Amino acid sequence: MERRGFIHRLFLTSGAVVLGSHCSNADRSKEGSSLTGTAVQQSSGEHIIEPQREIPVVDRVDVLVVGGGPSGVAAALSASRAGAATLLIERYNHLGGLWTGGLVLPLLSTHGLDKNSRQAKAIHGIGDEIHQRLKALDMSISEVNPVIDPEAAKYVLEVMLKESGVKVYYHSWASNVIIEDHTLRAVILETKSGRVAIRPKVVIDCTGDGDVLHWSGEEYQTMNYEIGLVHRLGNVDRVDRSAPGYEEIHLGDRTPLPSVNWVNMTGGPYEDALDFKRLSELQQAHRIEIWEKVQRIRQTPGHEQVFLLDTAPQQGVRMSRILEGQYRLTFKDSMTYQSFDDSIGVSGAWISVLYEGTRIEWDKRPIWQIPFRSLVPKKTNNLLVAGRCFSFEEALFQDARIIGTCLVTGHGAGAGAAVAVSSGNSVRDLDIKKIQELLTQQHVRLS
Repeated sequence: MERRGFIHRLFLTSGAVVLGSHCSNADRSKEGSSLTGTAVQQSSGEHIIEPQREIPVVDRVDVLVVGGGPSGVAAALSASRAGAATLLIERYNHLGGLWTGGLVLPLLSTHGLDKNSRQAKAIHGIGDEIHQRLKALDMSISEVNPVIDPEAAKYVLEVMLKESGVKVYYHSWASNVIIEDHTLRAVILETKSGRVAIRPKVVIDCTGDGDVLHWSGEEYQTMNYEIGLVHRLGNVDRVDRSAPGYEEIHLGDRTPLPSVNWVNMTGGPYEDALDFKRLSELQQAHRIEIWEKVQRIRQTPGHEQVFLLDTAPQQGVRMSRILEGQYRLTFKDSMTYQSFDDSIGVSGAWISVLYEGTRIEWDKRPIWQIPFRSLVPKKTNNLLVAGRCFSFEEALFQDARIIGTCLVTGHGAGAGAAVAVSSGNSVRDLDIKKIQELLTQQHVRLS
């Protein structure tokens, strides 16, 4: 378990955040230049000290969602539809996170067994709405754990946010926070226009890596796991199986486009997804590996027309930080129909597991509830967490990190944030009945 904090000398003014130059050695955030550039004093060969500078506040919002992946989009939609002025920030040029930019195309865990041992739909609310829109475009295949088209999903998510009045800032990387009395007063963004600040009432950390909870001084554990890079192949429907010397080659899995397959990459040994140098090495190695593998496929009789359509813009990071929240959801909870009074939704299953010495196939696993407490940090008054960094034990990570669950936790966090804004209460002191009423109005299945 790790707890990493840092110290700031700061002043909060009406139009700007003044950030002091002193940071502890534990600070892993990346400092950049201000809008006009700053003189930097080098104090030693190992450290650089930045001078104090004024950072302009460019927005004041009710709810700030950091990260535009599935959890971030669901959170922003839920909060905005409930009447909260909502801003979503995203470092890339698209929505959907690893679902689209990572080409991790299956919407997993849509179903599970109910208490009557029947396969039942788990993903409702905003997650299901997204899927239904993709189906209407013929850009989804299968009802259970469907596979979608990434460009169609980017379009659908964009339209839904626009319809719901969510403001979006792309090309904006959250790099730090200003915290006072256990309350987030501002979030600092690195942008092409320079460093700017947002003043929110409530923040939802949907970064996947738990960046905001880390800067806020919350407790968490880090989990290393495989990091891969997904790619797509074109012309998979033009393989000539009658060609002399033809050999059967696995060409990935189907997508809604008949000539295109997606190909997953497991990755090698477990890696630290918070090590930017190692991420850079893996990015290069994976891209070279994919290109050379596809050329070998093209040299195999019958496969000459297959080609590399694209590699994912985003690396396939599966795990990194996991919040130590007010409640740590357990693998046993997910296998025993554990009921929570503060449930904000349910998820299903997609992978077969060993439970108490018995192998349980994926389609025999139960629907499981997610409590609001697992989205709530222990200290920060106005921070919620959704996506793969919410609070759960490592044994549950395969189910907690995937797209379906991210949509559920994001939806729950967005509703919680909206209630926090309307009530003015700390996220730890919210009326869960009001959150559940809002989620029910937004068509979420709570049990």
